[in-house]
Amino acid sequence: MKLTGEHLDLSPLSASELALALADYAGLEQALGLNVTATATLMDDEEMRYAMRVRHAKVLQDEENYCWLTMWAIIHREQRQLIGFLILKGRPNEQGEVIVGYVLDERYRGQGYATEALRQITAWIFSHPGARWVIADTEKDNLASHRVLQHLGAELYRETEDLFWWRIAPPASD
Repeated sequence: MKLTGEHLDLSPLSASELALALADYAGLEQALGLNVTATATLMDDEEMRYAMRVRHAKVLQDEENYCWLTMWAIIHREQRQLIGFLILKGRPNEQGEVIVGYVLDERYRGQGYATEALRQITAWIFSHPGARWVIADTEKDNLASHRVLQHLGAELYRETEDLFWWRIAPPASD
């Protein structure tokens, strides 16, 4: 399965691809048919590695629904490079909420790619019955992420000591 946008392709990672990303990032890039980068800056972050281990465990528990539980590779189509990940944290819950996260290689930030990737994944999410909200949280000082979510029409609906919580509604039907 792959989602295709203007500049980006999104591909949900299988359990074996998540394991490969943790063990051999260049091997993941090769397995996806992408250009191998000299540095895997996304995997240098321990929080990112932890998130990937959690997603891997979730996918192993329910491989049939892996698309809802995994990290989706954000692939720059023209450059054939893995530039980030979207993270889905499960099927729609009782309130119709689907929680997403995202991370983009810093070299690709500020160019509209996070907005495009989130627009693609929210369209996919809202194509499924029961999905009423896409939820994302951001650290309060992450102004770039605030702007990405605002471009998608997200509304700030909750605040904790460290985080803002945003929700995106499905597009209005014509």
